[in-house]
Amino acid sequence: MVLTSTHWQHRVQTWLSAHPVLLAMGLSLGTLIGTSLVRFSYALFVPAMKADLGWSYLLLGAMNTAHAAGYLCGALSLALVIRRFSSWGSFVAGGVLSSLFLGACGWVTDAFFIALLRFLSGFTSASVFAGGTVLIAQLAAQHPKRSGLLLGIYYAGGGLGMVLCAAAVPATLLWGERWSWPHPWQLGWMVVGGVGLLMTLMMWQPAKAVPAAQARTGPADRTAIQRYAFVLAGYFCFGMGYIGYMTFVISLLRDMAWPTWQTGLFYAAMGACGMFGVQLWSAALDRFKAGQCLALVNSLLATACLVPACVALFGEHGASQLWEVVAVYGSGMLFGGCFATAVASTTAFIKHNLPPTQWVSVITVFTSVFAVGQVFGPSLTGWISDHFYGLPGGLLFSACVLFCGALLAWRQNSLIEQGKISA
Repeated sequence: MVLTSTHWQHRVQTWLSAHPVLLAMGLSLGTLIGTSLVRFSYALFVPAMKADLGWSYLLLGAMNTAHAAGYLCGALSLALVIRRFSSWGSFVAGGVLSSLFLGACGWVTDAFFIALLRFLSGFTSASVFAGGTVLIAQLAAQHPKRSGLLLGIYYAGGGLGMVLCAAAVPATLLWGERWSWPHPWQLGWMVVGGVGLLMTLMMWQPAKAVPAAQARTGPADRTAIQRYAFVLAGYFCFGMGYIGYMTFVISLLRDMAWPTWQTGLFYAAMGACGMFGVQLWSAALDRFKAGQCLALVNSLLATACLVPACVALFGEHGASQLWEVVAVYGSGMLFGGCFATAVASTTAFIKHNLPPTQWVSVITVFTSVFAVGQVFGPSLTGWISDHFYGLPGGLLFSACVLFCGALLAWRQNSLIEQGKISA
């Protein structure tokens, strides 16, 4: 029986290895868990948790800071975890644990315990997202002519997850109210955790079928961080700036008197654009070898942050105003079509400029710097929102950070073209 099961698994993995697009689709479920479920879905809970628990924007932002702190710790230990358990092992185990921690948020109301669960889910989601990044980079290297397409499919998982959350979370909030739950938002966390476990089951075999990475050859097999410092700094600004939009934009729309169904539709539109955004950038990801893609994406994300802030400051705060609706939806669709590309651009930069033996260590560096930006971003945006012009002030801050990131990334040159890395 064991031999039969082993033989079946071998045949499945052999078949998957011959179909890289299906492999990328399977790996994209890790992006769905690591970004949409663990990180982005929180925005849909913020208005309900604020109304129910009476939290300030600073405290609400601190929950995502706790998540980012856990993500940072997970990123710093990622190389050790992958060496010990392999990329696919950490990828799948992280999916299981992240889903359990998400579901556990549905059983508590105390800020300390919710922050602790956000920290733990952030810690384990680093293995899902960054471990999946290693796997997709390995897969793309096996199929260089289709690398842009494969990266696009992988990062589309984040958009798909947002669409699922937009459908599930508002519905669970309504069910919780209809069933007279003491805290209606708790049911949503349980459902999100259950979706995560289902996605983990579906991505198990694809993750195992990706060819293993090459081992490092020795201590000399490394590239100094200073050589890619500009794109790294631009990525830090991305992590610090984009998370403010993702954390508070739904709350801003609720403050502008948008009904729940309309904010859910906005979130779904943002996710739908996220599903196809990276594919639209695939040619640029293959063509540009330096920091150009990240610079362009950061600029567009900054513009997306400016739009709802300006509408909230200068508009009439009514969903019936057509120009406001069109402008805000355009902002969400632009943001959704670009945010995953920022991450994909760093993966492409690493693949273009560094040898495979360095991918795990350099992806760990990028993931850690990104996580540091996320640590400061939500709380600082929340504090600014509490003290300066409300949530529009926080989004204006996010836009400024993203514009700075664009300028920094634009200064990054290709390492191969400079002769710093051998092709």
